[in-house]
Amino acid sequence: MTVCVVYVGDLDGFEWEGDWDNNVPTQLSPDFPPMSGSYNSTFHDWVKANGVVCEQTDFGGWVARVTKSQIDDFITEIYHVDEMLPWLVPRVVDLKKFVSTLQQSRTYGLVATEW
Repeated sequence: MTVCVVYVGDLDGFEWEGDWDNNVPTQLSPDFPPMSGSYNSTFHDWVKANGVVCEQTDFGGWVARVTKSQIDDFITEIYHVDEMLPWLVPRVVDLKKFVSTLQQSRTYGLVATEW
């Protein structure tokens, strides 16, 4: 079974041209709650629809360069609290609290992994 995870990563010191062996940014956030679709399709659809710069940096890892505002937009667009399973709501609330602590002027990695 393939496990798909999305999280906010630290781009400081990240090597974009790494060796493709777990070459994804260090995780800063908790894992995002499960999304609809399969194999991070929701992530990839959002990246494409919003013209976000995204690169595959690992056999199963993609990194989108995003701002705090774009992370907020991603969460708002992907998670509709009224449509979520009740057990997901607290995870989205915690995720939003985490994002509120991010710096407005910094660029982060929105990371999608499959393994």
